[in-house]
Amino acid sequence: MTPEHDTRGEHGSHRAAPHPERPTSSVDPVSSDGYASFVPAAQRARHGHVDQRASAPQKPKLPPKRAALVFGGALVAVLLIVYVAGAVVFMDRFMPNTTVMGKDVSLKTSAEVQDMLVDVAKSYTLDVSGQGFSLKLTAADMGTGVNSESVTDAMHADMNPWAWPVEVFGTHDETDKFATSNGKLDDAVHKAVEAFNETAEPPRNAGLDYDEGGKKFVVRTETVGQALDADRVAEAVNASVAKLEPSATLTEDALLKPTLLSNDERLAKAATDANALLKADFSLKLADATVAQVNADQIASWMRLKEDVSVGVDDDLLAAWVQDIASQCNTYQARRTFTRADGKEVTVSGGVYGWIVDKDKLKETVASGVQSAQTGDVPIPCEQKAGAFNGLHGRDWGNRYIDIDLTEQHARFYDDSGNLAWESDVVTGTPDGEHDTPEGVYVINSKESPSKLIGQMKPETGEPEYQTEVKAWMPFVENYIGLHDAEWQPAFGDSRYSSGYGSHGCVNLPVDKATALYDLIATGDVVVCHW
Repeated sequence: MTPEHDTRGEHGSHRAAPHPERPTSSVDPVSSDGYASFVPAAQRARHGHVDQRASAPQKPKLPPKRAALVFGGALVAVLLIVYVAGAVVFMDRFMPNTTVMGKDVSLKTSAEVQDMLVDVAKSYTLDVSGQGFSLKLTAADMGTGVNSESVTDAMHADMNPWAWPVEVFGTHDETDKFATSNGKLDDAVHKAVEAFNETAEPPRNAGLDYDEGGKKFVVRTETVGQALDADRVAEAVNASVAKLEPSATLTEDALLKPTLLSNDERLAKAATDANALLKADFSLKLADATVAQVNADQIASWMRLKEDVSVGVDDDLLAAWVQDIASQCNTYQARRTFTRADGKEVTVSGGVYGWIVDKDKLKETVASGVQSAQTGDVPIPCEQKAGAFNGLHGRDWGNRYIDIDLTEQHARFYDDSGNLAWESDVVTGTPDGEHDTPEGVYVINSKESPSKLIGQMKPETGEPEYQTEVKAWMPFVENYIGLHDAEWQPAFGDSRYSSGYGSHGCVNLPVDKATALYDLIATGDVVVCHW
């Protein structure tokens, strides 16, 4: 090996540049320490083959696992900072894709959204229409002034700022957080609906209808009508207001619905039960007159479907019908008009005679007859009976009666055949308001012959006004006014009763006429006293 000239001794550490044509080094593939060496051969020989790179200080290298951990920690720290910063931002700003009342409020602050809510609410109007109903509501009508801070607080409460990495990819419609500030909206809607329903056709439940032709009840189909459900209308309006929609259209869902439908099995049973009660057919009679007919048509008018969808005769309706029958039949003290046998038309009122229907017993009789399918004639139960019935204002006595004509001052007795059997002039009570002979229809209460007539006691003396013996006493107003002989009367008839000869109220007769009448009349005979 050719020795290499080293100039470091004479000229310091500088080395002469290698000759371009002479190789300056030889390649030793592998040194003794295991590293490849590129040191010049002469230098290696001089220094005992020492590799200068091996002797220089080296920077330590991290193991791969530790390096990965360091990198991961740095990344986590960065992500944590970004996460916290995002959470802080979204504590007062709304997430992307957030809307309220149709307005995009993405990334807006609470203050910005509050201003928007107030402005929109103040100018808002709503047109409500549908199903024949129309209503225009202004912000003042609806009370749409909002507590904007409460709304935005509610909106924030619906979002989790700490979950923003997930929330930012979703959509958020916060319309349901909007609410009116008072109850004016519902009040306005309910008042408008109530006014509308006053003339609207209400819904009609299914029920039972009576078919007069078929004499039976049939199930009736329900109908909806045009009346509105105020709560449903308010619900629809509130939904539109919450979204600040310009209009709300009512559908059939807003109509009041029937609560009983024709397919209800209870209705079919009720129809069967009702038809079973239509079999009764009987006449109610007063004397010989038929007053009313209880048949299918009449019974059907009393039928009512109850809340539990059972059917039966309505007690109140039956009671009202019985009252009406009694009012048509009760002639007691009623005004009667009749034509006397001699052709004179007479009107008389008052007295104690006449029909009085027993309403409680009549109601029981009819109800029992309906339940038992009664047929034929049924007498009307009465508390007091009369001899005939010709309507409320007709003659209610038979052929036999005594007619006392106060105007003519004449009395007549008609026998069982209606023939005039007795008559006489009379003197009746003094017309002074105290001793008048009373008008009305009465009956002979008793007969007595002879009899002593005793007047009222005089307070100053304690003695009766009079004590008079008569041959015939025939009272018709209790036992103090009646027909009797009056031998002290010098004459009868004309206007003597009002000319100082009037009685204390009795009907004075000539002695022979009184005794003759006494032999003809009987207790219970009708007395008609009239002008």
